[in-house]
Amino acid sequence: MSNEAVADSHALIASLYLEDIDRVQASRKGKAQDGSPLTDEELAFQLYAEEMSRFLAVSRDAILAGSIDKAIEEDRTLLRAYATFEAQEARDRNMAFSLSGQTRPSAPASSTFTDADDVVSLVDAVEGITLDVPDSTPYSRFTSTTAQASSSRFRLPPRFAPKPAQDCVICQDPIRGPEVRAPCGHYYDVSCLGDLFRTATIDESLYPPRCCQQSFVLRDVRRYLGDTVARAFEKKALEFGTANRVYCHRPACSAFLGAATSTPRSYLCLSCYIRTCGQCKQADHAPHPCDTAQDREVLNLAEQEGWKRCPGCSHLVELAYGCYHMTCRCRKQFCYLCAADWKTCGCPQWEEQRLLDAAAVRVERRLPRGAVPPPAPAYQTMIREMAERLREDHDCQHSNWRYRSGGGRCENCDFVLPRYLLQCRGCQMLACVRCQRNRL
Repeated sequence: MSNEAVADSHALIASLYLEDIDRVQASRKGKAQDGSPLTDEELAFQLYAEEMSRFLAVSRDAILAGSIDKAIEEDRTLLRAYATFEAQEARDRNMAFSLSGQTRPSAPASSTFTDADDVVSLVDAVEGITLDVPDSTPYSRFTSTTAQASSSRFRLPPRFAPKPAQDCVICQDPIRGPEVRAPCGHYYDVSCLGDLFRTATIDESLYPPRCCQQSFVLRDVRRYLGDTVARAFEKKALEFGTANRVYCHRPACSAFLGAATSTPRSYLCLSCYIRTCGQCKQADHAPHPCDTAQDREVLNLAEQEGWKRCPGCSHLVELAYGCYHMTCRCRKQFCYLCAADWKTCGCPQWEEQRLLDAAAVRVERRLPRGAVPPPAPAYQTMIREMAERLREDHDCQHSNWRYRSGGGRCENCDFVLPRYLLQCRGCQMLACVRCQRNRL
C-alpha cells in the first residue's frame, strides 16, 4: 500500500474514533454535577480524544506532505529542462560577447537566482527535507515503522551540486545525452562519435578513429553507433587494415577485393562479377603474364619528378618540404631516400634547401596574423636560426595546442574555417579541431 493510502486510512481511523468518543460523551452529559472531578472513565476518554486529535493532525500533515512531494516529482523534469535551457542561453551569450570583443555586462541586482541551476538546487533541497518524529507521538503507535527519537527539527541537506554536463570535445556543446569517453579522457556526444566513425569509412586519414593519437575500441563504443554504422565500419576496417590492396579494375565499381599478390591471381568481384588480376591490378589476363608497360611509364615519370613509392601500400608520395621522415596515409613510416623503414638506414635526415624551406614555413607561422614581414636581413636571420633548431628537433609530436582566433586554412586538410584555428605550440602548424583531435 502506498504512503498516501496509509495516511488516508490513518486519518479515517482517527476521525471514526473521535466520532465514537463524541457520541459517548454526548450520551453522558447532564449526569454529573458541575465542578465535580472527572471520573477515571471520563479522564480516559478525554486523554484518548486528545491523542486521536493529534494523530488526525499528523495524518493530515502526512497527506499534505505526500501531495507536495508528488507535485515536486512531477515538476522536476520541467524544472531541469528549464535550468538546462537557461544555462545554454547564458553560455551562448557569453560566447557571443567573447567573439564580438565586447565586455560582458554584470548581472542585474534584482535577479532572483544567481544562475539557472539554483532552481534545481531549491527543488532538491525541498525534497530532501526530513522530519524526525519522536516515538512518543500518537502516530508512531499506529504505524509499523519506527523512528529514532529526536527533536522535531527540519534538516536541510547541503546545497545540491549536480554533476556538470561535459562539453563535447568536437562541437564544444554541452552533452545532453550519453557521454562517451575517449581513451585519452575527452568526451564525445553520440552524434559526433557517429560522425567520426561514418567519416572514417570514406576518409582513410581518419582511420582508425582516434582522439589525441589514442584509438577507439569498437566493442567499447558499438552500442552508441547503431548496427548500420558499426557494420559499415567493420567492413571498411578489413579494407583499411590491408596495406597493399586490390580493387576492381572497373572505375565504375572499384570494390575492394583483397590483398595484392606477388604472382598473378584472379579475383572475382562480387559486385559486378568481373575478374581482376591480384598482381598488376588490371583486368584478368590469365594465362598470359602481366603487362607492366603502363607501370613502367608511371614509375619513369615518378623517378624524373623525385617521387617515391611507399613500401607499405606502394602508393606514390611526394616530399614538398621538410625532412626525409615520411608517414604515409597507411601509417607506414619510412625514409624518403631509400624507402627503408624509418631509423633503419644511414641516410641524412635533411636536404639543405628543403631544410631552409621548412624553416621559412615555421617562421611565417610564428608571425602574427596580418603582420608586415620583417626586413629581409632580419627575416633571413630568423630562418637560419629556425633551421639550426630543426636540425636537432624537427619531429614535432603536436602535443600542445593553443586557440588562435581569426580563421584561416587548415594546413592538414585544407579546409577553410571562418572563425578560428588551433596552432601547435611546437611547430606553429595551423589545424582544425577535426585534424588536431582525429588525424594528427
